[in-house]
Amino acid sequence: MTTTQEFSLEMTFLPRNQVKDVLRGLLHSIFFHRLLANVIPRELRVLNTTVSITDNIDVEKLIEEKTVEFLHNTNSTHIKQGKVAILFYEKRLKKNWFQFSKSEEYVCWEQWTITLNLAPSPMTEQEKFKSNKSVENQFMQNLLRILQIVNEFKEHIPSITTTEGNPFPYQVAVQSQAESWNTMMKRMLVTDAPTIERSIQGPYASRSSSTVHSQSSVSRVDRKSDE
Repeated sequence: MTTTQEFSLEMTFLPRNQVKDVLRGLLHSIFFHRLLANVIPRELRVLNTTVSITDNIDVEKLIEEKTVEFLHNTNSTHIKQGKVAILFYEKRLKKNWFQFSKSEEYVCWEQWTITLNLAPSPMTEQEKFKSNKSVENQFMQNLLRILQIVNEFKEHIPSITTTEGNPFPYQVAVQSQAESWNTMMKRMLVTDAPTIERSIQGPYASRSSSTVHSQSSVSRVDRKSDE
């Protein structure tokens, strides 16, 4: 049975007017380090910090779409917290005890959860200065945490068995108010996990608050394709 490696990032007292930039920066950083194909690295300035990103147009479009969705879902001032998850999958033979035929399925091998605790935008200059320093520090700490994780945790990354584009499909899920986070994640891992059919429909096959992708992207992890 496959065990999904889980990692989490969190920001506290994040002013709503900085949510867009912070979320985009964190998502871009994760994708830069965890996708496995060759692209030309680019830079994104977020909160006086340079974030390395891919030049993949589809990744950028996906991040923009999910950022907009997150802002929409947390638009009410009554909502104090929002979450976003990135899930990476590998193709494996499906175990079937009743049939001799071999079938394939996608299994999640890594999950990232970003939790943003929201706060009203600061009003005075003093409040803005204090808030900006806090957000910048937290953002930098999360970028360092991403770097630490990708450098430390490598053994769970599946072997690359193809040189055609990105070998590992991924989904991005945004917390909705219609169901609990735990319920949604169980659905993403089981019911809404990518299928072989959905993965070949194209880069924008999607269901609910997730999007399945399988095209080329990038990685900073040193892994070699199986011979």
